[in-house]
Amino acid sequence: MEELHEGQALPTRRRVPAGGVLDDVPKALYVIAHVVFLGTGIWLWIAARQSALPYSGALVLYVISQVGFLAYFANVITMKTAVLVEQMAVAVMLILIILQAT
Repeated sequence: MEELHEGQALPTRRRVPAGGVLDDVPKALYVIAHVVFLGTGIWLWIAARQSALPYSGALVLYVISQVGFLAYFANVITMKTAVLVEQMAVAVMLILIILQAT
């Protein structure tokens, strides 16, 4: 252990945020995951529409949220913008579902 002298700053530690290990996951795996999410969203939307569910159109917003993430991975928008698009789409989707279901 090194001795500190007057005026010398304490050594700082680099804090790793929770989930920091995900930074090492290749970008292609995230793209694949979001393509799967996109496909699942389209499938659920079609299934809901064919079953004449009153809130099937709201599921399009989930699809839009996934397109937002794919836009991030294509370097078209920032991650903060992708998350904002996703959160707004999901919030509106939930509002529409609840308003139409009640």
